Amino acid sequence: MSYYTFLWLHIISAFLLLFPSIFVPQLFHLYKSKKGQQLLQRIHTIIAIGGWTLLLSGLVMLYLQNGAMLSFLWMQFSLTLFVLIQAIDHFWVDKQEEMLECGEAIDTSRLKIWTNIKLLGYGLIALLMVVQPC
Repeated sequence: MSYYTFLWLHIISAFLLLFPSIFVPQLFHLYKSKKGQQLLQRIHTIIAIGGWTLLLSGLVMLYLQNGAMLSFLWMQFSLTLFVLIQAIDHFWVDKQEEMLECGEAIDTSRLKIWTNIKLLGYGLIALLMVVQPC
């Protein structure tokens, strides 16, 4: 497979990660019903597939370039920001969502704020990937 095949896979994965994430803050109220939880779980699965595919295709592209892009500051910043966002999502957000699924009443305003911050972070990463400042 060529580098450009992975590039297209990377771009499609970014859309799978970002597009559903845009709607999540407005859908937290759906955790109150079983059908709403199932819908949010499907959305979460799509986002997870997009995130993992994005990560793996990015790693393959770095490998195909012998890591040449890692010498750029914008790439280092992008990777650090991506890992930071993923870590917060894994260690804090997933626990908050589990509490919602169990029916515990929690304030979702912090989750909504985080989701918007996450989208801004992903948007910044996408912008850096397109612009590639030197």
